[in-house]
Amino acid sequence: MSNPVHVTFIHGLANKPSPSELKRIWLEALSMPTATDQGFDLGESGVTTSFVYWADLFYATPLASSTYESLADDPTEELSAGNTELSENDWTRALHKRFPEINESPDGTPESSLSSGFERIPLPAFLKNKIMAEFMREAHDYLFNVQSIRDIIRTRVINNLREIPVNARKIIVGHSQGSFIAYDVMTGVNECPLIDSFMTIGSPLGIDEIQDKLIWTRDNGFPVKLRGDWVNIYDPLDMVARPDPRLANDFRQNGQQVVIDIRESNQGTWRHSSTKYLKGTQFRQQLRRLCQREV
Repeated sequence: MSNPVHVTFIHGLANKPSPSELKRIWLEALSMPTATDQGFDLGESGVTTSFVYWADLFYATPLASSTYESLADDPTEELSAGNTELSENDWTRALHKRFPEINESPDGTPESSLSSGFERIPLPAFLKNKIMAEFMREAHDYLFNVQSIRDIIRTRVINNLREIPVNARKIIVGHSQGSFIAYDVMTGVNECPLIDSFMTIGSPLGIDEIQDKLIWTRDNGFPVKLRGDWVNIYDPLDMVARPDPRLANDFRQNGQQVVIDIRESNQGTWRHSSTKYLKGTQFRQQLRRLCQREV
């Protein structure tokens, strides 16, 4: 009999459907056959799952499932329910500079401040600005513990992990902001149990301003609570991960690079989509390996 395995998913920025609907959508995306992969059905493989949900702390009403499922290449509606107002401070100003693409003119023509040597992200400027305003607001409120949001989400993660059977392999998959929430719990919460494997997708953990608000050093940034592999899947045109999508150099273990960085090229314009990552061949192969369910 295969060893028991449990995967905990933590979602990322912007509004989401209800917890049960989000879980359904993610698991269906993961199990959907593609041209290069047969799909990975966790339930049929004997892998149990759970989701840490936190969108309700920012949005009064969950997003309709039909709307969420139609957003693969246009995240506008996903973001429209939120209040993107964010007071300016040194942290937000510094983070804003990490994303030179959003200094484009309204017609999408890059201004002279746009960094050279980067392939342009195929989204209009107004949408890039809206996405980054939302990202900065949610990241800021978590990292600065506005209205105890960091404490609340940490508690949700710990409560979730406590419900996993002791003998099960514990794997955490964090998308976008979910990746640094998971990292924060593994490094900043003593009650966190040992985690067997960690996967990050579309992660902004490479950004200095994020790292500065975590318990982190470059030479020993690998979480002591993590006793197995950390696999980081990124798309270079994912605008949230874009400033520094590879993490091995920033999260070393005793000075050694141990994080496994893997490039996964998503399709379309909105490359940060969680469901696109879940359909990725590289992501599925690595998750199978970590779950000890390789075919």
